[in-house]
Amino acid sequence: MNTNSLFFKIGWRVVFYPALVYVTLSLVFFWLYAHPKRYTGSFVPADFNFKPEAVTLTTADGIKLDAWFIPNRNSKKAVIVCHGYPMDKSDVLGLTSFMARGFNLLYFDFRATGRSGGFFSTGGARETRDIDAAVKFLEEKGFKNGVGAYGFSMGAAAVLLSQNPAIKARVLDAPYADLGGELDYIFKPFGLWRKPLLGLMRLWSRLFMGVNINSVNPALSAAALKTPILLVHGDADTQVPLENSLRIKAAAPGAELWVIKGAGHGENWYQAGNRYETRITDFFRKNLK
Repeated sequence: MNTNSLFFKIGWRVVFYPALVYVTLSLVFFWLYAHPKRYTGSFVPADFNFKPEAVTLTTADGIKLDAWFIPNRNSKKAVIVCHGYPMDKSDVLGLTSFMARGFNLLYFDFRATGRSGGFFSTGGARETRDIDAAVKFLEEKGFKNGVGAYGFSMGAAAVLLSQNPAIKARVLDAPYADLGGELDYIFKPFGLWRKPLLGLMRLWSRLFMGVNINSVNPALSAAALKTPILLVHGDADTQVPLENSLRIKAAAPGAELWVIKGAGHGENWYQAGNRYETRITDFFRKNLK
């Protein structure tokens, strides 16, 4: 074997095998994010003395969503409550149970989470169809004058991405401004390697789900909305930094932005307490007819 042939055989192995490992690693990361382990929390409506109606919602693409409808006979207003990734509806039940004093509430598990059907979680892109199914259910219940929507984290992003005209007011707790940017932030520890890793993950997203990650942009969607928006964000949030709500506010100047000092991700209610409950309740009362 001549020297050139030996160098070639060694060289292509030095390039090919690490590249194969890297491609495989990107596929593993994509799979873990897009098909998360199912989480079902321990909280149920009975823990808060609620008597819900067990509901199954059906999306336009045929996915069955597990839901709770919590009625309030003294109110003609309804709010859809959307949880974060990769949790389920029980995860936000404690944070939002106060709204049951003034509104009818609809909780549901997004696709591929909790007890709902579906295989892929899409970071908000397809979850708008889940919100549409929730809106349809409430309209069939008689809420014809529009509904409100509350979302936390990914749920907040999905609420912003939804252009459903029946949603008349939106409260967003710790939304991200764009999915590509959020993934870039999450993978910062990979340094220079994160760009090609994310590029491959975008490829897998297109191939397996038909979703362009770069087009999942709640800030851009917010700019097109004409209905009231309330952004709530903690300045100590290290999972979805405050910069995200600042970008959304810049895109939609008419939105209200409430920054809660010292609050991390999922801590706004704990930090603000009664102020959180009062401000959100007042916002929906004002903006829902």
